[in-house]
Amino acid sequence: MTSSGPFADAALGKKQLVLLIAFVAILAGTVIGLSAKKAIWEGWVTDQLFQIRAIVKGPQETATSPVAVIGLDQRSLDSERLSSVPRVLMTPVLAEAGQAVLDAGAVALGFDFVFAYSADTFVDPSSGEKRLLNYDQPFKRFLFQNRGKIFVAHTEVGVPHRSFSGAAGASGVRSVQVVPDSDGVVRWHAPSTPLAQSPYLIDALLDAAGATVSENYTPIPSSRLATSLPYLSLIDVLEMLETEEGRADLGRFVKGRVVMFGGLLPYEDEHRFSDRFLPHTPAENAETGASGRPPVPLLDTAGVLVLAEFIGSALSERIAIEPPPGSLPALAFAFAVAGALAGLYLPLIALPLIAFFGVLAGLGFTLIGLELGVLLAPGVMPVSCVSAMVVASVSKVGILQRRQRTLVRLFGHYLAKDVIKQMAQSEQLPELGGETRHVVVAFIDIVGFTKMSEKLADQDVVRVVNSCFDAIGQAITSHHGYIDKYIGDAIMAVWNAPNSVERPEQAAVDAAIDIVGLLERIREITGQHALDLRIALNAGPVLVGDIGGEHRRSFTVMGTTVNTASRVEAVAKDKKVRLAVSQSVADQLPRSYPVTEIWTGQLRGLSTDISVFTLDVPEMYMEKTGPTSEATTKSGRSQLLKFRRKS
Repeated sequence: MTSSGPFADAALGKKQLVLLIAFVAILAGTVIGLSAKKAIWEGWVTDQLFQIRAIVKGPQETATSPVAVIGLDQRSLDSERLSSVPRVLMTPVLAEAGQAVLDAGAVALGFDFVFAYSADTFVDPSSGEKRLLNYDQPFKRFLFQNRGKIFVAHTEVGVPHRSFSGAAGASGVRSVQVVPDSDGVVRWHAPSTPLAQSPYLIDALLDAAGATVSENYTPIPSSRLATSLPYLSLIDVLEMLETEEGRADLGRFVKGRVVMFGGLLPYEDEHRFSDRFLPHTPAENAETGASGRPPVPLLDTAGVLVLAEFIGSALSERIAIEPPPGSLPALAFAFAVAGALAGLYLPLIALPLIAFFGVLAGLGFTLIGLELGVLLAPGVMPVSCVSAMVVASVSKVGILQRRQRTLVRLFGHYLAKDVIKQMAQSEQLPELGGETRHVVVAFIDIVGFTKMSEKLADQDVVRVVNSCFDAIGQAITSHHGYIDKYIGDAIMAVWNAPNSVERPEQAAVDAAIDIVGLLERIREITGQHALDLRIALNAGPVLVGDIGGEHRRSFTVMGTTVNTASRVEAVAKDKKVRLAVSQSVADQLPRSYPVTEIWTGQLRGLSTDISVFTLDVPEMYMEKTGPTSEATTKSGRSQLLKFRRKS
């Protein structure tokens, strides 16, 4: 290929337009992609990625969790020991269990109970007697003696009774509020440093366990918390304390762990958490007590389990943090570049598949980030890729291809449309030369043009010629022919170049039949009733391509086949027929075509004999030698239609 000449200069504007479209598409893709961060659907995608990760990794051996949960569940409330005790009067039981857990080696305790009511304040309405005075004394003593290791909960609407707050101390009462995303699902925690002074219970227990978390983080669960976290029912703890063996088992369960106490009753303090799509841990792989576990809710997770997961994931470094500054915009930019290039240079039919793979690639990067402990917003990269692709492809169709179609439409009046399309797509001129192809060459001459031009003004001559050429050209193109050039009052046409035609010989003859059928209309349009037509066809190999030089060139066909076609026209003139075809054309016509030989001999400039044929119907003979009556002419036209239908 060569890039010189006026067309290359025009293509430079297209290159600049491509660069502009690419820039706009990349910018739009990057901005739109980054705006997808924190979209309402992003959390759902993150949870699905957790599920995909769990499926890909398969069942994992359960690692020892740094956090355990002791639950006040329905099994405990229904037990013989606790069934008669109201829940607001459980403090002595919790004090007993809590002290036993600390004595067994627990690092710290967190109570996901508000303890808003103190039994010590109860007054018998009939006697005015404080019948439960000092009922909560064991729990208060327990809180006071273990300050720094025990933390009780408060919420936005509930705080512990002042007696419990006093016993636990100002640092012993912490918030258990968790912040959901815009879709109502809890996924992340923002530590307040220093952890020891944080208002959150999660941070207080992390500090007690020696953690140093300072950044916002998202736990990465691998199964439903209700089935995976080490769990004991409160009644199991109380029953363990009754035997030496049970106390030893309790020690093995809680030693070195942070222990959370909380309620696991259905529909109480439940949250949507990012574990809701994850598989269940098999019962044989999870640590639990004799009472087992409460039923697992369909989608929700008990609040105490959520708190335990925030603590346990941070202690075991099973978390994902925000990516380093600038990394997410860089990834969005890279995906936008890929999308823009795809939109500009790939066919439209392939773009849905490319968009699909772009989304998969973006989600794949997020999964890789999770393995590295970094949470890449899952929507940013796919949205960047698809947005840039859409902008680029729409711009290409709306601007570049429209520009290309305009070029094809305008220059199609001068060159073959296939050649124009090739140049518009490649932005270069074809190499000089070409390829050898089998074609049919036609010379179509306006008979009587010279005499007519002597009688008419120049403008009238041009009008007549243009009217003839327009009607003839429509017939040629309707049969997939290509007008190679106009030669004075004649047309040179080609079939099977530069386009491909399945049966070029038949297509050329059919076009000739239509052109002859237009003769009366041409005479009427031009007002020249003496006009006639002469058509010569020859088939054979030619060289198809560009000839000329770097500054001026022409697309044409060359070779002996072309010269022979022009000589066949001389036979048509001599035999006074409107259509003359060489044997190479006649041999390829269906048998229904009434081919008849009109001449055999050696054409001028050729060394071998050649036979020339015409169609043996009245319309193919000049009016002076063929039948002239209207009935005969109509009969000839009917015959033409008949053998074409048969073919």
